[in-house]
Amino acid sequence: MLSEIIDFTNCCTDDKKIDFLYAIFKDDFVDNDVHLNGTVYIDPKSHDKHEEKENIFWHIVTRKDRGRRNFDPPRACRIKWIKPIIVNHSHAKIKLFYYYEDTGKVRLYLWAFENDFVVILQKLGSSSSYLVTSFYIDYEQKREKFQKKYEDYNNKTDERLNGCEWF
Repeated sequence: MLSEIIDFTNCCTDDKKIDFLYAIFKDDFVDNDVHLNGTVYIDPKSHDKHEEKENIFWHIVTRKDRGRRNFDPPRACRIKWIKPIIVNHSHAKIKLFYYYEDTGKVRLYLWAFENDFVVILQKLGSSSSYLVTSFYIDYEQKREKFQKKYEDYNNKTDERLNGCEWF
């Protein structure tokens, strides 16, 4: 289901990597519509840009460190995984769960658990959502946290999530 990760070891400058990655993002989400479960449109929020690229793009290729976002190769090299994870959300290798965030919003997590990669979506309306972020899970505590969220959702631990499903 998931392609090989992009190998940047013998590559070029970060600017050229960004341009290459943006072309993938643009093809997957801006130039072509993506739908979750065939019904929920994934809005790339093209009106919300920084340096002529969608803000969400920056969230999926950079990582926040000490208040600023820096290019993050482990995230960036998996950019081709985001669309297949969304489209194949019901695959056995994807753990799907909803989580009630501290902000009061319910988000949908699509966790490719065997590959330590997660895609997080936020609902916009009855038939659209947007990509909040995606990232590579690079430490055990985060993996454990996602497993707990997954189990809590499936065990119906949080009553606020009752009836929250999008489809």
